[in-house]
Amino acid sequence: MGEKDEPTPVRHIASVVTVVDADGRETHKPFSWDFLPPAKDACQICAHRHPPTEPHNAQTFYYQVAFHSQIGRAPTWADAMAHCNDETREMWEKELRSMGHWTEPPAGERPVKHHGVEDVNTAKPIEDAFRNAINDD
Repeated sequence: MGEKDEPTPVRHIASVVTVVDADGRETHKPFSWDFLPPAKDACQICAHRHPPTEPHNAQTFYYQVAFHSQIGRAPTWADAMAHCNDETREMWEKELRSMGHWTEPPAGERPVKHHGVEDVNTAKPIEDAFRNAINDD
């Protein structure tokens, strides 16, 4: 139980499932994962404790599953630091490259900030569509 014996709210992570029928036809249907949210004192994007100006932790289970469910590919370190300023990104990229851990999105894709919700004009229609599909029993 959470504070004051209140139940911990479940976070619904919107995604899409592909169903293949016997004839090989694919149908894509919205669905959601049910996750316990990150701790209140942790980053709500990656579930790791870090200053907001620092990169998300691309290796946490929460970040990887939430990102993949919403974007359809594995997150990269370039994604995890897309919200950072140039100086922070350059420092982290240099260190990760020196250790052989630097990763980038596939060719032709830009890094994704905060699981692809880049601005209100994009976020609102996507959020509404998923909410309607998920609540359509």
